[in-house]
Amino acid sequence: NLTTFLIMDDDRFKNYINELEPDTTCEAFLKQNKEFLKKIKSNNKFKREFEVYNALGHKLRYMIFKILQNKPMCVCALAKVFEKSDSSIAYHLNILQDARLIIGRKKGYFTIYYSKEKLLSEINEIL
Repeated sequence: NLTTFLIMDDDRFKNYINELEPDTTCEAFLKQNKEFLKKIKSNNKFKREFEVYNALGHKLRYMIFKILQNKPMCVCALAKVFEKSDSSIAYHLNILQDARLIIGRKKGYFTIYYSKEKLLSEINEIL
């Protein structure tokens, strides 16, 4: 049952602290790390890092992003390069745009997607 699991889990945690963090108590360890977690969550840099990792965490999106760093393209060109449907490419481009990693500019009938040059150094710093 859940109570047994939590007790066992608590015992494993105590063993971890005793073996690997012998100079601290369980309570001090939790307090210190919960404060650190709160600090991370409130940090705008963390939010941006999460946004970037989330957007680039999919193999196809990462490859689309990398190819757009090399050459701006429209959905149909990307679909041909990756041998995917236009709708699949558009879906992934929207995620990259929402993460502010790429921009789309209308050129006649087409929307051409570009990587944002300003972000390249920021992303390289994160990665």
